[in-house]
Parts: sequence; C-alpha cells; structure tokens
Amino acid sequence: MKTLATDLDGTLYLDDLLIKGVESAYKSLILDNFKIYHTTNNSSQSTDVLAKKLSNLLNADIDLSSIVTPLVVLKEYLSNKKLSIFVYGSKDVKDFVSSISNTVTNIENSNFIIMGRVDSPSESELDLIAESIKSGKEGATLNKDLTYPISESEFKPGNGQIAKYIESKSQKELQSFGKEGELYSQYFLNKNIDVDYVIGDRVDTDIMFGNKLGATSILVESSIENFMSEDFADRKFKDFPTFVSSIIKIVSIYYLSPFTIFIRITFSY
Repeated sequence: MKTLATDLDGTLYLDDLLIKGVESAYKSLILDNFKIYHTTNNSSQSTDVLAKKLSNLLNADIDLSSIVTPLVVLKEYLSNKKLSIFVYGSKDVKDFVSSISNTVTNIENSNFIIMGRVDSPSESELDLIAESIKSGKEGATLNKDLTYPISESEFKPGNGQIAKYIESKSQKELQSFGKEGELYSQYFLNKNIDVDYVIGDRVDTDIMFGNKLGATSILVESSIENFMSEDFADRKFKDFPTFVSSIIKIVSIYYLSPFTIFIRITFSY
C-alpha cells in the first residue's frame, strides 16, 4: 500500500468548489489501494466539519483520523503538558483549546500563548502579546500562511501575517503547529506513518513538509505566489488529477499483476 498526504485548499478545492477532475482522480487512488491523509494548515474548522465537507465534495467516505490540522497537532503536543494558555484567535479555536487544556483569559496569568487568525486584528492586543513573548512567555502560532486562497485569483490574509508581526515586535521566532513547523512532521513520525508522496500548492508549507518526511514532494500549479524556490519540490504538475494520472500508471506497472495490466491497457484504448 502506498501513502499520499494531500493538501486541501488550493489542491483539492478552492473555497467550497472542487477543482475540476479531482473527484475521479481521488477515487482512482482509492481503487489502487492508496492510503490518503488529508493535510491542511486551516485551523478554522474542526476535523468533523472538514470530513463532512470532503465527503460531500468527493462523494467518498472520509476517516476522521486521516485529517491532520494544526489543531490535531496541537492536541497531541499538549497531551502531556500542564500549561496556562492564553489563546488569541476565533471563538471556535478558543473553545477547542479550552476543551483539551487549561486556558486563561488574562495574558498575565499565562505561561504559553497560542496565536490564531482573527478577521480584524487589534494592534494594541498584538503589541501586548509581543511584549509578553519578548519578556519570556512561550509563544506559538497555529500556522504561518501569509495568505489562503478562496478562488483561483482571490486570497485572504492568513495567520502568518499576525505571526510575522509578533515575531518582528518580540524579536523571537514563534514555533508553528502548521506544516512549515517541525511539530507537524513530527506528528507523522511519532505515529510511524510512512508517507510516500506529499502534494500541495505551496513550497513553504506543503513541499517543506514533504521534504522533512523524506517523501516525494509534488508541487501543483496555482495562482498563489510562492515565496520560496519551486526547485525544492521533487516534481511539478499542473494539478492534482495530472499527478494522479502519472502515479496510477507507475503503480500499475510495479504493483499489479500482468493480467490486470493487460486488462487496463486493453480497455484504455
């Protein structure tokens, strides 16, 4: 069995629209006995919500354990730690962290600060957080995405905008629970998950994540501006379906019986 870790936003879908050809390509992987992990830096939705979204878009059953988000990695990280956590982020993120650890509403009573994305950041709040981290409190961000796609040509500011501001003001680097951080890849390594391919549209997150795992990293074209060289990717394809078409042929040659290959070739012409 081969294992693929695929990005979601910008790779399988844009906002709530599945990218053309993805459904059939995805199902081809399932038929070829691929194990698929659904990886994302999006921390605004729970794994339940993402599973339902993927199931509806792909018309397929989605295993909750196959979805890995920064919140999933965060939960694993906090499992054996006793911290007083101040959360800057949406109500959903605050509720999630409160459900798995001890949170405080006053930053002065915290010893760990988690940064999430908010639609209208308050500069005074961010300055207070930066000063707290500069003074010695530990800080982390859910991800460092500067933008995220909502259509082929439209983007919204990502959590990385806030993280970058905090790092500049505090003069300290925030650890990240997203793909670009060590903790995300460590989640897979700790669970002995061997990943053969990692596919996504961002070099600084998807490709770096794949390289940390020692997987073959696949970059797909999109309208986002990559801030790192695309040469970090092992291979580049137009989109997810194009990649799947190439990998299915390879799997057919190496992992199927001669009779099965004959049948496939016969019916493909």
